[in-house]
Amino acid sequence: MLYRKWGSKEDAVIKYTSSVDSDYAILEQVKKVMEAHVVELYLNGVISKKTARDILLAVKEFKEIKQGYEDVHEALEDHILTKVGEEGGWVGMARSRNDHVATALRLKMREEILEILEDLLELRKVVLNKAMEHKTTLFPSFTHLQPAQPTTFAHYLMYVEEEISSRWGVIFSVLKTLNRSPLGSGAIVGTNVRLNRKREAEMLGFDGVVVNTVSATSSRADMISAIAELATLMLSLSRIAEDLIFLSSSFVGYLRLPDSQVSTSSLMPQKRNAVTMEVLRAKGGECVGILTSTMAMYKGLPSGYDLDLQEMNSYYWKCTSIVKATIEVLKDLFQGIQVVKKDLDSSTLATDEAERLALNGKPYRQAYFEVKEMVLSDKFTSKITLEESVKLKAVAGSPNPQILEEDLKEALTRLERDSKSLDDYENLILSKIGQLRVVEDDVMQEGL
Repeated sequence: MLYRKWGSKEDAVIKYTSSVDSDYAILEQVKKVMEAHVVELYLNGVISKKTARDILLAVKEFKEIKQGYEDVHEALEDHILTKVGEEGGWVGMARSRNDHVATALRLKMREEILEILEDLLELRKVVLNKAMEHKTTLFPSFTHLQPAQPTTFAHYLMYVEEEISSRWGVIFSVLKTLNRSPLGSGAIVGTNVRLNRKREAEMLGFDGVVVNTVSATSSRADMISAIAELATLMLSLSRIAEDLIFLSSSFVGYLRLPDSQVSTSSLMPQKRNAVTMEVLRAKGGECVGILTSTMAMYKGLPSGYDLDLQEMNSYYWKCTSIVKATIEVLKDLFQGIQVVKKDLDSSTLATDEAERLALNGKPYRQAYFEVKEMVLSDKFTSKITLEESVKLKAVAGSPNPQILEEDLKEALTRLERDSKSLDDYENLILSKIGQLRVVEDDVMQEGL
């Protein structure tokens, strides 16, 4: 069965326009959408209970996209016709591939985002646990890749956690925008059948519907927003990877990465190359490229469905796959990372010394230049130790152990709150999907 009657299955045109390869990624979601459509046709009185049962059984048996089909939708419909006979043809009623693929894509992205959010919660927990071990472990901070001021490793790790936490919140927000159903909107203007789109949405675990049928069938803005936020997450993670490469290098040497994260040279056996973090940097760039590709394909399209949209599909899952793999690598890294005990550059106390003079009554800029002259003439000494420097920090978010302790508690509370929010949302989705299962179970009793 071919919707478009051109060429043959060997024809270059068919191969060129086929989406079969990328459709495997959404095969299960396409089946779920078809099940909801069949149930809705039954509840609407369009098809009998027996026809609904026969079609649902055929849908559940569908496992592969055989050669000769343009896409998964065509292959599934032909499979239904083969298994059920003429009655199977009812699945074409009030249905278009346009609304069905848009729905399947949102279902798939919802699953991917939920998994990423769960993985990020685990990563944040690993980072915070490591921070609790290093609340007083002295560590350098850098600006312009030059030694700046003394801090602690926990303080650096709290930066890492807050970056990830911020991205988590935005991605969760995008998930809620994404979780709306296009189903029932047909090819572009809906259908003459009184489908209950809100009921269809509920059965698939959506929060609601994409109301306008043009938007429902042809908009991919919410999908692109999801990729954009994942790419932004990768930007943050890529910067952290660069830090870890730099800080673990033999030139700097404040960190030791786990053996599982480094590799030697084929010629130089002494090397500990931070290979996973180097790949992470590249993967960050790849996600930016994926985002750029989808935006470039999308920007010039007129309203309504075009096959350009089909060509965007594989890019979504490339990005989510990269993000999931990256999070797993970082969890392993932060669990096994070690701080190398070595002296910090004493000149990083220069700011503390200038502030000490200023707090004793000398205008800060005058104190600044006095300390600068001492540093330049190699005569700099400070009445403040490195440990005291950290303890003297007085503002929120600083490495002062007492302040950092409070920040850690707040971060752990935030992590717990986010975890509960995600659990509640997943349970809400599952409870809605349960409605579809109840109707399906009832339909499946037909003839038994």
